[in-house]
This record gives sequence, structure tokens and C-alpha cells, in this order.
Amino acid sequence: MSKLKAQITFETTFAIYTANEVLGEGGAGRVYGAVDEVGNRFAIKVLTATTTDKRRRFKNEISFLLKNKHPNIVSVTDYGLSELGPFYVMHRYDGSLREFLKLQSSNEDRLTVFSRVLDGVEAAHMLGTSHRDLKPENILYSNATKLVAVADFGIAGFTGDLLLTLVRTNDRQRLANFIYAAPEQRVSGTRVDGRADIYALGLMLNEMFTGHIPLGSEYATVAATAPEFAFLDQIVGKAIRQDQDQRYRSIEELKSDIAHRRREFISFQKLTKITETVVPEGEIDDPLAFVPPTIAQIDWDNGVLTLKLDQAVHAKWTRALHNIGDYTSVMGIPPTAFQFSGDTARVNVQASDVQRVIDFFKQWLPSASRTLRLELEREYAEQRRQAERALAIRKGQEEARLNVLRDVKF
Repeated sequence: MSKLKAQITFETTFAIYTANEVLGEGGAGRVYGAVDEVGNRFAIKVLTATTTDKRRRFKNEISFLLKNKHPNIVSVTDYGLSELGPFYVMHRYDGSLREFLKLQSSNEDRLTVFSRVLDGVEAAHMLGTSHRDLKPENILYSNATKLVAVADFGIAGFTGDLLLTLVRTNDRQRLANFIYAAPEQRVSGTRVDGRADIYALGLMLNEMFTGHIPLGSEYATVAATAPEFAFLDQIVGKAIRQDQDQRYRSIEELKSDIAHRRREFISFQKLTKITETVVPEGEIDDPLAFVPPTIAQIDWDNGVLTLKLDQAVHAKWTRALHNIGDYTSVMGIPPTAFQFSGDTARVNVQASDVQRVIDFFKQWLPSASRTLRLELEREYAEQRRQAERALAIRKGQEEARLNVLRDVKF
């Protein structure tokens, strides 16, 4: 961080920002600290590079961040074009995860921060985006609010995009996260998916508790530095396996494993509030329509199977479950046999059928959320049609009034 000799002004359609310091700088651009007309603090990222590849990356980054609604991913609040180059405006954070690791924080706080990083990366994956450059420097942190946000999506892999997921983007350029790059990212021409992010997350998780990045065998373990969190060593071990097929298949699976291995730490909830949910473009803002619940705990007692979900469900979602169409079930225990109350589902089950019922129930959950989403889409489509009809009526009434007034002579 360094002060500018002279202030720089960035102007957009609706605001003027004055930058007075440099927060960071890289090969493609610079990040300034700035304030708007009323003194609100922001960070402004400016693209100073002129290569086609870097412009394409900046475009990808700003396009993705403009769509983002999740608190654990950096959001663009404004953007424009200056004499220095194109820029976008974002919330001002105190520093990165790298600075956070230097603080005298508790292990509980570190695990909480990591869970929020997982939420942000998972939200990106749900939008079809793998980051590909995860490292502590790309995780931003606010001391006062404890807000954590994933940043720097410039080299992210987007679904349907022509960008190849390679650690070597051309013969002369290598990505900055080489230490955190998954093995498949180190081989030119190898296709990479979200499991590369999981690899980087495993490295960072170990580093957050031990101060060391696992490179090779006999690396520093969490058990040696924080015995009460020794279960994380198993998480790290699976996340950083050389063969991507042996790692966690998704962030959801990684989070579920953490919750499974530490039952009392089930604060790793999926996106349960609208403000914490990735909301696609459109009018549907019900998180259950996009993020199906998962089983967090189970119990069976005297013929009653109780399933604790990671989020509460409502009547519409329950109706969707009852109307998912084709499904497979244990004889006599269809979806309609389950009774729901908040985040709890109950059903009468014989001991011999418990595992099969759970397996089928898990298959129904995403189907129920898809069914709910389709139903909500139909509802909103009908609401739009009604609004359009009402608008047409009002327009007709206004046109009739104007015609009368136009023809009246007095």
C-alpha cells in the first residue's frame, strides 16, 4: 500500500471516485483505494495491460462479478472507462487471507473463515465457474465484519467458454498460483475442472492451521499443531490427492465430510438465506429452488427414522417433493410418506430398510428442488403475463382518455 503523489479521479455515469493510494499491483493492472463523493471507501481495479488475452480475462472477470449476488464473492458495484484503462469498483477490504493468517486468531476463527471461503467457491461452481487461481492473496477479508470474499476471477474457467484450463496459458506466460496449482494444471493441454480448486483449498486449509503448504510427503499436519482439529488432516489428505478422480468431487462433498467428521461443527450450512445464495438472473429468489437440502444427521428409534436436514424446507418444497414424477423407493415408503417440520423429516421405517430409504431420499432431494424451480418459473411467468395484461388495460384506458380529450371541443 502506497500513497499517490497526486489524486486520480474515476468517473462513471452516476458517481465520481477519488483515488489516493495504491493497494496492490500485478502484471495486468493496479488496485487503488478510493472514496466517492460522500466519503464511502472503495477499491478500484484498473486494467493497464493491453494484450488481447488480458483484456479477455478482465472482461470475463467483470462479467462474472456483475452477476454475482453472493456475499463470499467480490461483487462489482460500479464500472467504467478511464484514461488509465477500463476499471471496476468493489467493496474495500482490509486485506487478504495472507494478512489474516498473520493475526493471532483462534483455530475456531480460522475454520470459520475457511468455511466462508468454501461457500464462495461453491457459489462460483454453481454458476459453472471454476476459479483456477485460488491462493491466500485472492481471498479478501474485512477485520470488523469478518466478511470473506473470493476475488480475482480473471482466469476462471467458464462453462461454454473457449478458454482452455491450463496453468500455461501461452509459451511465455505462467499463472501466478503455481505453488497452489493442481497436478493436472501443470501439464499443458490437460483439461481442468472444479477439482483443481479443491486441491488448492486443501493446501490452504493445511496452511491456515500449520503455516505450511503440503508439498511432498511428511508435511506438517494439523494434528501436530491443533489436536482438537486433527480430523482436518483427513480432509486435507483427500483434497490434495494427485489423481483428481480421488479427490472430493464437489465443494458440497468436501463440506459434508467436514460436518460428518465433526458433528458438533454443523455451522457449515449451505446457502440458506437469500442474501447468502447465488441467485441466477431472473425473479426466483427462493434458495431451495437452486440449492437442495442435504442430510446433516440421522436417527432411528422404535421404527421412526428422523432425518435432520442442513436447511429448513417449506410447504412448496414439500409439495414439489411429493410431485417429483418418476422415482424409486422402498415398497410402501414413497415421498408422500415423509412428514416435514422445518429442517426435520420423519417416516416410519423397519430397521432392515433404513439404509435403502436414506439412499432413495438423497436421490429425491435435488429432484424436488428442480420441480420447485419449474413450478416457481411457471408462477412467475403467469405473474408477468398478468402484469402485462394489466398494463395493456391501463394503456388502453389512457389511450381512450386521451382520444376523448383530443376530440372534445369546448
